Amino acid sequence: MADAERPRRRLFVALAPVYLSVFLFVAGNGALSLLIPVYLSQRAGMGAATIGVVVGVFGAASLVARLPVGFAYSAGRGRGFLLAGGALSAVAFAVVPFVTEPGAFAVLMALNGLGWSIATTAQLALLVARPPGGVSTAAAMGWFSGATGLGNMAGGVLGGVTADVLGLRATFFVLAVTPLVAALLMVRAVAASPVVEEGYAAAERAPRAPWRAILRLPLPVWVGVLVMFFINGLNALTNTFHPVLALGAGLSITQIGILSSTRSWASSSSRFGSGPLFTRFDPAGLTLPLIVAGTLATCLIPSVIGSFLLQLPLFALAGVSRGLLRVTGSADAFDSVGGDDRLHGLTAALLYGGLDLGKIVLPIVGGVVAHRWGIAAMFRVVPLGLLVLYLGFALPARRAVKPPSVSEPASP
Repeated sequence: MADAERPRRRLFVALAPVYLSVFLFVAGNGALSLLIPVYLSQRAGMGAATIGVVVGVFGAASLVARLPVGFAYSAGRGRGFLLAGGALSAVAFAVVPFVTEPGAFAVLMALNGLGWSIATTAQLALLVARPPGGVSTAAAMGWFSGATGLGNMAGGVLGGVTADVLGLRATFFVLAVTPLVAALLMVRAVAASPVVEEGYAAAERAPRAPWRAILRLPLPVWVGVLVMFFINGLNALTNTFHPVLALGAGLSITQIGILSSTRSWASSSSRFGSGPLFTRFDPAGLTLPLIVAGTLATCLIPSVIGSFLLQLPLFALAGVSRGLLRVTGSADAFDSVGGDDRLHGLTAALLYGGLDLGKIVLPIVGGVVAHRWGIAAMFRVVPLGLLVLYLGFALPARRAVKPPSVSEPASP
């Protein structure tokens, strides 16, 4: 019995620092995102329109930086990237209390967006290059996505409670520590691996044509990007328009909040359970059913919009779909590029870029459709359009990754 406990203990020791790093990055940035609008309104005296533009700079800078970071990444540079990204975000956090002008604040948001892009892209790529404890890619992504979900859930509480106890100014200084500690934890646990260094040495000997690397990416990577676009797009669509539809149907704000929390809880808890699940089942085989489940759960919302109880299982199903798709889409993408660490960095950048684009594009598309045909019709039409788009990529991707022994007869 004691012998069986030792491998579990060693696995926990290997996993804990890595996923604590992920949690700290996400929770710290989530807390900052909550407090920045409050600070800009109360301390800087900015109006809603100005706040929206200034805060939006973070997402724009993060998205613009993704591909350059992915192209420049290699496993040997991972430690430097993590520390540089953590340092840039820490500086941005710490300088916030000294800035009240919109232009200067936009610069800080761009600095934080750049730091977030550098650190998180390197973090994900290194995690795949050297999974802690030797776990599979799917299991590593399950824990990674679960820690991300917990970080998102904890960010609001961390920011709100700390601000109420310490005040806004002190809270920004406290939050400045989180990206630095997160980077140091990841560097210590993953980036110093001799396996990573070996991959780096091989990559350094390879010809450097970074922009051509996109042409080397297999189709499952682009399907993974589409999956990330899909899950964040549906999430942003629901967050943006469900409260308007639900309030009009007679639900209270409290009930709307409970539904949103149900989805978040289901998403986070399913990610942690995905590790054991995907050690027994092929993640690729579950992607399409999860896509269909998430689509149907969203499409059915208008049909039961007047009933809080009937919406609960739909939001729970949407959360499970989102949580597990974050794992399957990422695992399929990274498994398809093999051990090329330069492609690991580019794949991580593209997957994060898909998440960024989904959050930006789908509310705009949903707003245009809702303006023309109404919010209820939009909930039924736009998710189905995304499903059709996914199927257009998924079917050729399955043929592309089919082993040659299956797709072609053996030579005599």
